[in-house]
Amino acid sequence: MNPARIFAAIHRRARLIYLRARFPRANFGARNDIRVGLKLRLAPDAQFQTGAACVFDHDATIECSGNLTIGARVIFGHHCTIGCKDRIAIGDDCLLAEMVSIRDHDHNFARLDIPIREQGATCAPVVIGRDVWLGAKVTVLKGVTIGDGAIIGANAVVTRDIPARAIAVGIPARVVKMRDGERMKNES
Repeated sequence: MNPARIFAAIHRRARLIYLRARFPRANFGARNDIRVGLKLRLAPDAQFQTGAACVFDHDATIECSGNLTIGARVIFGHHCTIGCKDRIAIGDDCLLAEMVSIRDHDHNFARLDIPIREQGATCAPVVIGRDVWLGAKVTVLKGVTIGDGAIIGANAVVTRDIPARAIAVGIPARVVKMRDGERMKNES
């Protein structure tokens, strides 16, 4: 076996041991591969759990003060961001390409007499089903459910629910096709 690969495997294992020691409340699954630069911020009452064999590519950011559950074999591309104040659930076997952003909260901004940063946040759970592929730079906003087997195209902004096996693109994301080949009614 290649010595460089052996060193890299030992280094990844050591990083996982370090993270488990630094964040004892976090529950990392077996064989997680955590690359350099993971920024993990957990509030004292946060619940964070991953399944087995997840991959967090370099420079991922996870900020959690709520309940964040990640299924088994989920792959996060580089520079992904997850912000969880309430609840985010990601199913097994999902693919999140580079620079994906998932947040279950949004700033309140109705009042004009105080700065937006002082108006608090509105939260709603995000649920991403099994075997979902989020393309590069996809943004998933609060209160969204994405069904099993869905594909979200690069740069899309998901503002409402996406059904299972749908292919959605755009800003805001809209379903353009089903993975079983059925075209949407508004397409010619």
